[in-house]
Amino acid sequence: MTTRSGKFVGIDVAKEKLDIAVLGEKKASQVANEEKGIAKLIEQMQALAPELIVVEATGGYQRAVVLGMYEAGLPVAVVNPCRVRQYARACGLLAKTDKLDAFNIAEFGKQVRPRQFEAKSESGRYISALLVRRRQVEEMLKAEKNRLRTVHADMRSSLERMIEVLKEEIKHLDNELDRFMIEHEEWKEQEEILCSAKGVGRVTAATLLAELPELGKMDRKKIAALVGLAPMNSDSGKKQGYRKTKGGRIDVRSVLYMSTLVATRYNPLIKRQYQELLKRGKIKKVALTACMRKFLTILNAMLRDRVPFRQTVTI
Repeated sequence: MTTRSGKFVGIDVAKEKLDIAVLGEKKASQVANEEKGIAKLIEQMQALAPELIVVEATGGYQRAVVLGMYEAGLPVAVVNPCRVRQYARACGLLAKTDKLDAFNIAEFGKQVRPRQFEAKSESGRYISALLVRRRQVEEMLKAEKNRLRTVHADMRSSLERMIEVLKEEIKHLDNELDRFMIEHEEWKEQEEILCSAKGVGRVTAATLLAELPELGKMDRKKIAALVGLAPMNSDSGKKQGYRKTKGGRIDVRSVLYMSTLVATRYNPLIKRQYQELLKRGKIKKVALTACMRKFLTILNAMLRDRVPFRQTVTI
């Protein structure tokens, strides 16, 4: 068993480089954000045996180093840059450079102790990448369709050709998703359970399974908070503020929003709750958010119990 040194490490991530700061040391070091640099960093961290390595999430540039350290058995956490910056400001640390940021990240890790990173399975990473690419192609398709309204007549054929290409690429990605599900029985079984609820389609089910692996493993309050659908109090003294949902996993929330929108018309449980909330005077946005939370807890219970959708479900 590895004995931890009690050290805390902060890593500021950029496209080309990684700035590394060890709390208690005066100088930060730097390696290239590529395969050889990451391998060198992992060797250094294994020799140091830190208590925790905290990495700032930076538009995906942190993925290789985080996964590399996780697979090497190092304790690593990924944090939102906004949280670190707010912490630094609260401590009166207003100056900002990459090296200073690395020390701030390390200090944040020591005081806050963020949850350690847990990697998805290889299958989960593949499905996530497939769904990200599908969203990208859908966005390009939407942009090209919007341009049809204002494009010069002579350029219309160019746009139409590109639209057909993008439609074919979406079909190809959908076929890849189908192929994956057929080849992976457990994923297929879970997908069928989720899709038994009206409002949940193939893409929604795949997104929930890939981006929310905790589904079916947590209670309803924790799963709602994880997705960002738990209302947060904002009270002070005698004043009761307006409760709002905050944070969470935006990709999951986005597909759940569209699924719930469909469910308010075709899913009997969600439709009934939505109409009751409107009758009580709730505005549509508030009613829909409440239905999203209800729908999520139902799907969570379905996977937990490994049963398809039914009119009554214990959540």
